[in-house]
Amino acid sequence: MMSELEEQLNCDKEKIKVSVSLQLPIEMTTYTLPKNTEVYIRNVMEIFLEECHQEHLKEYLNFCLSELLTNAKKANTKRVYFKEKGLDINNPEDYEKGMENFKMDTLTNIDHYLELQRKAGLYIKLALRIQADKIYIEIKNNSTLTVFERERIQQKLDSVQQYKNMDEVLTNVLDQSEGAGLGIIIIILMLQKVGLSKENYQVISDDDETITRIILPCNKTVFAGVEMLSYEFVNLEDNLPIIKSSFEQAEKIVNCDGPVDRNALYDVIRKDITLGLLMFKDVLEKDKKCFSLPKAIALLSDYDLKFIYNVSNPRIRFIENNEVAERIWEHSRRVAYYSYNLYQNSKFKDTFPEDEEYMYLLGLFNSIGGFLIACASEAQLSYITELSQQYIEYGDKILDMFMHRNASTYLSMVASRNYGFDMNVCYDLVGWNGLAKVPEAAKKRVGILHLAEMCDFYDRGIIDFYQIDKQVRKDFGIETEEQLRFLVKQLKEGFSE
Repeated sequence: MMSELEEQLNCDKEKIKVSVSLQLPIEMTTYTLPKNTEVYIRNVMEIFLEECHQEHLKEYLNFCLSELLTNAKKANTKRVYFKEKGLDINNPEDYEKGMENFKMDTLTNIDHYLELQRKAGLYIKLALRIQADKIYIEIKNNSTLTVFERERIQQKLDSVQQYKNMDEVLTNVLDQSEGAGLGIIIIILMLQKVGLSKENYQVISDDDETITRIILPCNKTVFAGVEMLSYEFVNLEDNLPIIKSSFEQAEKIVNCDGPVDRNALYDVIRKDITLGLLMFKDVLEKDKKCFSLPKAIALLSDYDLKFIYNVSNPRIRFIENNEVAERIWEHSRRVAYYSYNLYQNSKFKDTFPEDEEYMYLLGLFNSIGGFLIACASEAQLSYITELSQQYIEYGDKILDMFMHRNASTYLSMVASRNYGFDMNVCYDLVGWNGLAKVPEAAKKRVGILHLAEMCDFYDRGIIDFYQIDKQVRKDFGIETEEQLRFLVKQLKEGFSE
């Protein structure tokens, strides 16, 4: 019979998988950090590392995690302790006076101080995220560092190079006022054991919170393997998977005796990721910068359109009864519509040159990678599987990440470049789930696509409110989950009209 903890982990495992595949943050919050919560947090981190194919780091990072959680909890305890004693934690004399009895007083009456922390809203958060080729493990708490604490941390970081092993640390490091003072140094030594350095450890503090961050590289072999599979997969794609029912609508419109009804054709194409992509193969040969359906249709002659949307077009491979592909197809339609409307109602739409048609296509096309994987032919699957097995130790992991994890975003980049889209378009298509890496000039624009994606994911129960980028929420005045629900309701109603 499963314990309550095991049942909770089983429920959350799928969410962790989805968050890794979408490269979205995972967060857990506690105010008192009881033992069972700490165990749960550690288990979540282990599942996360497994999904990132870095399970061999679990042993080292479990120690680091426990140390960082304890430090964050202690920092919060210190704030309520100083406040209760009427001491100013930022005053040097008060700080020295308060630390004389801090350890003993809090150890003998810890429940009292933990309750004060809870009432004061002093939290401890674990945040996990994979972005591109980096893994971020963060412990956050809303107690900002004092000058003295900053200095102490820096001293420990500066001194770590003089120690070669744990015995030297235990012999030479002792700090009775703040505890043993071993934690930071041992964390760095742990990181060094797996080929990292103190550069992979960061402490950041601002007016709102303190973040202690460990940055890990993704498994380089797995990452390189996924990269190779993405290029090989796209190069093997000599025809485009097309949903037959939609294609038949377009074919009927172009197969007429008189001029092609371009407005009717536009109405069909704009609702289908496959029909749009099929057309852009020809359009980009005429105008490499084109990223607008009305302009694209205008660039093509009736003859061109009749050839493109003809069943004999050699670039077509029909797919039917593919539930995953149809789900992505529907998602792309919704995201396109949501992006268009969010742009129209944004306060900053006049600050960048792209228009609503550009935003619409971003929403329609940014699922290219996932759609192509879902529609992979038997020949493609066989070839990709064979290639992955060249990596004897990591072949299964590489194939798993390519087919089911966070490779689809990278594949979207490779595929959009292969189609010939302008590089700025390619970056806009894939930047929505990595806004921190998006150039400032493009953040507002790509933020619209981010919100459009997240609205549909939220509506389907795939993501949680906190996973939506904070700055994007601020840009659209979304302060509460209720406001998000209202926005999603409006977008859904407009889409179904």
